Amino acid sequence: NVANTLMGTNLTDDTVLVSIGGRYEFKNKGIDLFVESLNRLRFNDKLEKNVVAFIMVPAWMKGARADLQRKLNGKDKDKRACGNPRITHELYDMNGDNVLSQMNWLDIHNRESDKVKIIFVPSYLDGKDGIFNLNYYDLLIGNDLCIYPSYYEPWGYTPLESVAFHIPCITTSLSGFGMWANTLKGGESELVDGVKVINRTDYNYSEVAEQIKNTLAEFSAYNEKEVKSVRKKAAL
Repeated sequence: NVANTLMGTNLTDDTVLVSIGGRYEFKNKGIDLFVESLNRLRFNDKLEKNVVAFIMVPAWMKGARADLQRKLNGKDKDKRACGNPRITHELYDMNGDNVLSQMNWLDIHNRESDKVKIIFVPSYLDGKDGIFNLNYYDLLIGNDLCIYPSYYEPWGYTPLESVAFHIPCITTSLSGFGMWANTLKGGESELVDGVKVINRTDYNYSEVAEQIKNTLAEFSAYNEKEVKSVRKKAAL
C-alpha cells in the first residue's frame, strides 16, 4: 500500500518484496552493492515479476513526508505518484545523501514502466515513524527475500533475524554469519539452502553485483512449492 501510494502504481500481491536493513554504513553494509545489483536487474528482459526493494536504514531524517501521509490517510485522493517517489521520509540533506545520490547517478527514479523499483525508508522503524507505523520485525516478515552484501561484518544479526523469520537471504563471505553458513553447509551455501553466500573480496565488486542480480532473477521465477522449500530451509 505504501509503495503503490508513493509511486502511483498498482502493484499486485505477486510482486517480489526484498530489503536491506541495519545501520547506515553505505559501503560496509553493502548498501551500494544492493542498489547496483537492483539497477542491473532493471535491464533483465527475462524478469517476469515486478520487484520492489526497500532500503530500511535510518538516516539524518527530518520526519514523515506530509504529502504521503495525506494520501495514506485518504485526505488526498490524487492517485499520481508523489514528487520524488523513491523515499518515504524527508531528510535534512537530500542532496548529500549517499543512497539518493547513487540512485540519481544510475537514473533510478521509479518510473511506472520500471519492473524494479527501490524505496528508501530512512527512519527508525519503532512503530511511530508516521508512514508504516510498524516496527522493524513486523515489516521484515513481509519480505520475500533479504539481501545483506556486507563488505565488513564481524557477525551480522540482520541475516540471522531474516532466517529466524523463515525469510531466505543473500549475504557474503566477508560476514561472520556467511562464514558460519558455509561451515554448516560444508561448502558454499546456495539459495536453495535458505542462505546464498557470495564470495566477496576487495576486487570483485562487479562480480558480486552480477551474482546478486542473477540470484534475484532466479528467485523471482520460483513457483510456490520452491518458495516454500527455500523458506523452510532458511528456518532450519
